[in-house]
Amino acid sequence: MKKAWDFSVKSLAVAAVLGTALSFGAAPVPQASASIGGAVLGAVQGGVVYAQIDKELKYYNNTEEGRQKLLAQYKKKLGVNEDAFLNGQLEDMMAEMTRGIRAVDPSIDKKPYVYFINNETSFNAFCSMGHVMSVNTGLYSMTTVPDEIAVVLLHEMGHGQKDHVVKSVRKKAGVAVGAMILSGAAGSGVADAILDIAVNQIDNVQITKPNEWEADNLALTYLLHTGYNPGATAAMWQRVLEKMKSRPKDFVGEIFSPSDHPTEEQRRDNYAQRLTDLSGGNVTVAKGVVYVSGKKFVQPAATGEMSGPERAYFVMGNLVAAFRTGQNAQDAYANGHTVLLGNQPVIACTDGDPDPQELASLLNRIKSSKPVVTPARELKLQKQAGK
Repeated sequence: MKKAWDFSVKSLAVAAVLGTALSFGAAPVPQASASIGGAVLGAVQGGVVYAQIDKELKYYNNTEEGRQKLLAQYKKKLGVNEDAFLNGQLEDMMAEMTRGIRAVDPSIDKKPYVYFINNETSFNAFCSMGHVMSVNTGLYSMTTVPDEIAVVLLHEMGHGQKDHVVKSVRKKAGVAVGAMILSGAAGSGVADAILDIAVNQIDNVQITKPNEWEADNLALTYLLHTGYNPGATAAMWQRVLEKMKSRPKDFVGEIFSPSDHPTEEQRRDNYAQRLTDLSGGNVTVAKGVVYVSGKKFVQPAATGEMSGPERAYFVMGNLVAAFRTGQNAQDAYANGHTVLLGNQPVIACTDGDPDPQELASLLNRIKSSKPVVTPARELKLQKQAGK
């Protein structure tokens, strides 16, 4: 009997969350006085059950036992990819990304991330409650560049650091609990309902657009404290834009929800603008061309793995790093196929790119000339000066 009751509670909770309906037998219409009494009773029950919701959320989000239970459930649901290379790479990357987050938010050491690679073939990753993370195998079919993979994962870790998923699950649990109260089936079923919501609704957690922007911006903030190229932020979304045209079915899940999320173009352009700002307004990219101080520097050629516009953002990231560390004051020079500013690599030239020595000479000429101030740049400078 208990098993059947548990099933009905769980089904009711999930149905409420999904917006589906369950069929019940005809119930008598309550009298007015009974309705008032029921409302009071429901309010009391609601207060008790909402307290239980918070208790269960804290269990899964803050205790090691709860975190491990969530991890086990996700592994059971999604399967585990045991590929030795990918798992070794992910372990190294998590250490580097944790280092980057720690520089901004030391609280990460109180709740280290637990993670695994799942067998899903779509391009995605997720971070649930308790800093439980998983990477879809499909992500690696979209990009094998660690810098770009780091952008996706640091976005998810931004959600984790700000407890965005906890807040979303609490809202959904409230809907389920409301249905339980109406049916008189609240109580021990709340814990199962919350676990079910967390595990089965990870691709529809209803993260808000402001939270998406926050996670995007945190990804770049964290990335700046790692050894990854900051230009990978815009480059990743450039790649997504190009791949979505030919492989739209591969893009599903929380970070690809066009109805309530920023568009791919908006995300790319947001990162590009932030990179320009980090360079003091000196480095920009437009239509695959990299500009320094308003003058054309290079239009990278496509390679076997990257398009020219995608490579342009990596060059942009290298130049941004040079401006942030002061290496832009050094002379540019060529070392083999690589152009450098001081000790900062700028571009590793491949077939189709200009000669490295020619690029180094061009960069030195640009650096020694007067910057070009566009109308938009002039307006921004005036605003910064308070005019």
